[in-house]
Amino acid sequence: MKYTFTTAEGKEKTVNIGDGVLAQGKREGLSVRETIDRFLSDEGYIVDPTVTALTDKAKANGVNNAGKTSSGKRKPPARKPDETKRALIRELNDFLSSLGNGDSELNTIHDIEVMNIERIIAFSIGADKYEITLSKKRKPKTNA
Repeated sequence: MKYTFTTAEGKEKTVNIGDGVLAQGKREGLSVRETIDRFLSDEGYIVDPTVTALTDKAKANGVNNAGKTSSGKRKPPARKPDETKRALIRELNDFLSSLGNGDSELNTIHDIEVMNIERIIAFSIGADKYEITLSKKRKPKTNA
């Protein structure tokens, strides 16, 4: 559909509004006039003061950056700490430290480092390096 309107500068402008846009407006319960006004506003042909006010309010509240950091990347989800896993890694650290002080063959354990407090502990025996990775398995789903 071709639609002719007068711009803010007083010039006449004709735009082509696709049938899909009109059909979408009809499905949403808008009149043809409301659909045309929304299209012109969305495409930047006209400035709707209500839309401008709401957009400014949303920008002030940070709505455009919902779920993203200032660099535009997604924020990592907030995880609650797993105290069981942390305790296991602490115990493994203590155990490996105690083995390094004994008189056994394993007395060459050194460079014990907790890489991730809930997951990884690394250490060396002689010239070889090792890592222990702790993974927690989920309970199987039940069909109920």
